[in-house]
Amino acid sequence: MLGQQSTAEFNGLHVDALQIGQINEMRQGPEIRRKNNCIVNTGGKLTREEVERRRKEHRAKFEVAEDVWTSIVLPRPDNPLVLLDRKREELKSLAKELDDVVARIAAIEQTESLDQVTGTKRPRE
Repeated sequence: MLGQQSTAEFNGLHVDALQIGQINEMRQGPEIRRKNNCIVNTGGKLTREEVERRRKEHRAKFEVAEDVWTSIVLPRPDNPLVLLDRKREELKSLAKELDDVVARIAAIEQTESLDQVTGTKRPRE
């Protein structure tokens, strides 16, 4: 979303990640190196002072107003135990379906091998 690998300069800020991502998407030049469409650091580790300087710049440029970010309501995730039970049931269902398919394939292969022995041909299902 941010379009860059290092996010230390955004820690503690309330920003619109998509807006920053669009800006980073437009950045070009020989000093910009990308990996999986994200800008990666080609220099050394940023000093604490450099991170703080960038954080102040980003706060002035990109920080969303407090009344906006406090009004955002994130949906509560399902209870992880309930979700885990659903996934287990889905896994059991898929395992049963796989067993049925394997059994049908085995039956078809057995029929074909019998047909080869007897020399008869039957239409395929």
